[in-house]
Amino acid sequence: MAVATEIRHPGERSQVRRHIVPVRLRRETVRLAAGRELLEALAEAMDAGGYDSAIVLLDGLVMGPYHYVIPDWNSPDGRRAAWYSETRFGERAVIEQAAATVGRRNGAWFFHCHGVWDSETPQQKAGHLLPGQVTIAENATVTFLAVTGGRFDVTDDEETGFSLFRPFATGAPAEDANAALIGLAPFEDVGEAASDAAADLGLADPRLYGIGSLIGAPFEDGAPMASLISEVVLLDGARPQAMLFHCVDADAGNFRGTLRPGQAEVCVTFEMIVADGTV
Repeated sequence: MAVATEIRHPGERSQVRRHIVPVRLRRETVRLAAGRELLEALAEAMDAGGYDSAIVLLDGLVMGPYHYVIPDWNSPDGRRAAWYSETRFGERAVIEQAAATVGRRNGAWFFHCHGVWDSETPQQKAGHLLPGQVTIAENATVTFLAVTGGRFDVTDDEETGFSLFRPFATGAPAEDANAALIGLAPFEDVGEAASDAAADLGLADPRLYGIGSLIGAPFEDGAPMASLISEVVLLDGARPQAMLFHCVDADAGNFRGTLRPGQAEVCVTFEMIVADGTV
């Protein structure tokens, strides 16, 4: 898309544009107790399950209190292409759909989470939920897309000036891989990368799960998002050829719809799992 020329990152273009690690994935249902801080509860579940990494689907979870941010243009150093808004606060909300990438930062469990909540009210909100600042308000059952053989680790990225989750192998390549962890550099296309990874692994009817940022979004079945910076989450049912996104822009505008390969260009980063649809 031509708008990519309007985004400037501070560092040299990285050599590797797609970080892809084949893994073994299993879907697990996990109970989270009310009153727990979300990061602590997820970390405990990761240790109990012996997982290397996961994307956790938080659909239906009731949270509160909670803190979050949305995109903002004004980075502290004036060099980065995007930044975060001031921290926002909510007392209580029901998550419609959210995905939390769970990996490691300096050896400890950490998560990166985007979602949309309070969708049944005029005050619908979306954004980046802050680790360590989200409380589980009611007992909840969530879905772990838990993987072995690969892990997301927070890594300093010179191109964008951010610390980002990148996938790394945790052992020998899985011969029976039924999924892949993917981390994308700026200007890569989400659908094209997912399609290529799925084809390489021979995945049947692949599904996509993940979060990141896009440079605009020309939805086929909804109002376009014109903003060049955003926080986005893939919605239930997303496939490489028909990606369902919810996006929030720097004005707290909410946008939703379907993007095809060639229409979903990464702004800063995108992290996801592409998995066999039978899992």
